[in-house]
Amino acid sequence: MPTVHLSIPEWMYDELKRKAEDMGIQVTDLVKFYIKNGLEGVQQSNPRNENTDKLEESIAFLEAKVAQLDSVVMDLVRRLKVFEEAEEDEEVEIKQD
Repeated sequence: MPTVHLSIPEWMYDELKRKAEDMGIQVTDLVKFYIKNGLEGVQQSNPRNENTDKLEESIAFLEAKVAQLDSVVMDLVRRLKVFEEAEEDEEVEIKQD
């Protein structure tokens, strides 16, 4: 996936970090949300209302949470595989004795 590096003032980063923490997401996900909104705003000529903004913010929050849950599940699956492999190795050792 392509990566974009940004240099921003400390105050701006602090605001992004605070907003991301309030939403329970990472700063990166918040920046992606703002970029997406900006790109869509350029494409749309009609003004957006506050409800639409809140809904999109909620969607971004949920997408970030789903990504976090996916990461946790993948980690659990990896740990389960390691655990199962260790049990199989233990069974082989017992049978050999």
